[in-house]
Amino acid sequence: MKVETISKNSQLEITIKLNENQSISCTVTPPDGDVSFVDILPEVYTIYNKVLESTLAEHSRNGLHTKCDKGCGTCCHQLVTVSIHEAILLVHLVNSMKDPERSRIKKAFDNILKKLEDKGLLKDLLDFHINKFDDKANIINIQKEYWHLNQNCPFLVDASCSIYPFRPFICRQYLVSSDPAYCKGSFKNDRLVKKIPLTHDFASSAASFDGEEAIFTRGIPLPTIFLINGLLTYFPRPKAPAAEMITRYLRHVAEFFSR
Repeated sequence: MKVETISKNSQLEITIKLNENQSISCTVTPPDGDVSFVDILPEVYTIYNKVLESTLAEHSRNGLHTKCDKGCGTCCHQLVTVSIHEAILLVHLVNSMKDPERSRIKKAFDNILKKLEDKGLLKDLLDFHINKFDDKANIINIQKEYWHLNQNCPFLVDASCSIYPFRPFICRQYLVSSDPAYCKGSFKNDRLVKKIPLTHDFASSAASFDGEEAIFTRGIPLPTIFLINGLLTYFPRPKAPAAEMITRYLRHVAEFFSR
């Protein structure tokens, strides 16, 4: 991945060469002054949308198509893991909403936390995601137990994402090529979901980036973002001009999360 940025007035023109066959360009309007990574997440989402469009178009030319469609929402019952930056952004987004939507979403989060606590899953959910994220076997077991709770994502409304422009990287990356019916049988050996191969893992890169350098990967389970929001504010958030921050992150993606 090769990145070129050009600042023009308040806009930033970005060109990325993903590989020999793929290049994308887009223009974003980031905040002025020094910013932390969470401050330019919406702009990075815009960049990643272009990356995904290019990747899906390339696969389509080779006969591989995504089967995901509006109104499905099956994957929105899975345990979603986000980066610290995305957790902070989502809490801010909900707190900025007006009632009754804000109250509805917070109540939905509270209900999920109560179910997790009643099932004895909450403590392990936090421990494994924040402190032992490399313990993949236990993470998968917790994901399986969460799946069987059959909980809607709090942001799911009428089988559609109510915060679609701000949905986390992991949701953007969950694109399947297998029969959508298999998604309903997740965690069953005869219903293995096939995902579209992606050139870069932006979700994992965000979870291992502090705004300046690579860090130990930390995943935040989506249902807990309000529970641990106070703790998240204590994590260091280095700042830099937007062009530099975006470039740092894209270089981090290229160095550690190219596939």
